[in-house]
Amino acid sequence: MKSISFLLLLISGSMAADTWSTTLETGDDLFYGLQNGVVLSGGSTVISIAGPFENPFLICLDEDGKTLWYRHILEFEENSRTFESNGDLVAVEDGFAACFHSEPRATGINTDVAVVRLNSSGDILWTYILGETDEAVWMSTDIIACSDGGVLVTGCPGTQLPGGFALKLSSEGKQEWITPPEAIPGFALSAVEIDSGDFLILSADEYSSCTVLQLVNSNGLVSPPVTIAEIMIQTAGNMKYIDNSIWIHSPDYGNILRAFRLDEEFNPIQTIEIQLPPEFEAGSADIFDEGFVVSGGTEDGNAVLAMYGFDGSPVWKKQYTTGGTDFLYSTTYLDEAILALGSAQQSLNDFSVFLLMKTDHSGNLEGTSVSGNGTLTIQSEAVRLDLLSPGWLAACSVAGNEDDAAAGSAEIMEQTGLQTGYLWIPDWQSLSGSNGWLVYAIPCMESEGSLEDGFAALLELCPDTYFIWVSQGRERNVMSVEEFLSR
Repeated sequence: MKSISFLLLLISGSMAADTWSTTLETGDDLFYGLQNGVVLSGGSTVISIAGPFENPFLICLDEDGKTLWYRHILEFEENSRTFESNGDLVAVEDGFAACFHSEPRATGINTDVAVVRLNSSGDILWTYILGETDEAVWMSTDIIACSDGGVLVTGCPGTQLPGGFALKLSSEGKQEWITPPEAIPGFALSAVEIDSGDFLILSADEYSSCTVLQLVNSNGLVSPPVTIAEIMIQTAGNMKYIDNSIWIHSPDYGNILRAFRLDEEFNPIQTIEIQLPPEFEAGSADIFDEGFVVSGGTEDGNAVLAMYGFDGSPVWKKQYTTGGTDFLYSTTYLDEAILALGSAQQSLNDFSVFLLMKTDHSGNLEGTSVSGNGTLTIQSEAVRLDLLSPGWLAACSVAGNEDDAAAGSAEIMEQTGLQTGYLWIPDWQSLSGSNGWLVYAIPCMESEGSLEDGFAALLELCPDTYFIWVSQGRERNVMSVEEFLSR
């Protein structure tokens, strides 16, 4: 039996507001994973999904939990870049931006960073790729919205490797500047814009095991690094600018939440260290003007969301379960809610579940049942979306029912030697949307023989055959058989 991958989306506002939960079945590929989520100005939520060698996927849900739209972006073909990692999202005016990067194992040569700007309807406004014309290694770690309508991206030349960079893009997707090589010596983790319009870059210095901060002015000029802590912050470290103070926070190994508050001269004026309960494994944390929100899981396999004051005292803690092993690895404090991302495993050999939760400021989630120990149990109905992109297929014919499609596929394979199949057209946005079954062939032989002979026989049998790109992308891309085989 094939494994099944699910995405579980859980949205809840205040208990007086409309709340909902649903599950999204994502197909057979267990490598796809939930990467990031963001709430847009209109109240809708966008999430990013990515995985090894697959096209990044976005899905947008309205305030009632209904699917507004979904799509693949940055789709790749043979020998092109696979933007399979990161998936950071940031809300901007009338939409959002997404940032991904490729991996060395996917390209074999180098890696690139891609930034895509979309409107709230999911239409792509522009795409910027860093590294397309060189063989350097570029990876992204953070993206933030800028006051001038542009975005700032931070990154490094590999996972936790020193030699970071900051890249500024305009609201039209044009590069305004990138910091020079060696200007940011550490592993760049996060960025924030301050009131002056300048930027602060948070880095981990692996050689000195310190946490450092650097000022980058609005023109890209980088100031020398300033050591703010004699310990190296973890890769989950983040930074916020609250009430003229710089806050740096990160859950650390050993169930410790560490935070530093700096003044405008980067001098530490407050250090906080919170020892979490031993049964609570922290996954991430966020900070607001009254304390911290921490997400994670328990030894019993429940997801946890908790709030702590600046003095380390617990304010509240909620546990959630989907019936399996649940864990929340990302959390964001919003104006009226808390957004948390996570995962769940129903069993070691069964499907995965990825969680998106939006609770009120006390962790309450409507539509759940409460067990005797106070754990909130969530039950949801499943919605199916195919995320695995078949790519280029030779469209041979369209059948009215599945039996005819299966028979047509078998006949074509027998007479041409090509591998064939069929799929339901409405499941794929790049197709026409007609209610029918597409019978297709792929450029691979089922039996002995050459592709040229196989497609020559196919064109005699189905002279109108052409190649079409099949995915959840919105663009319709086609080419003739001759064009495809001559690439």
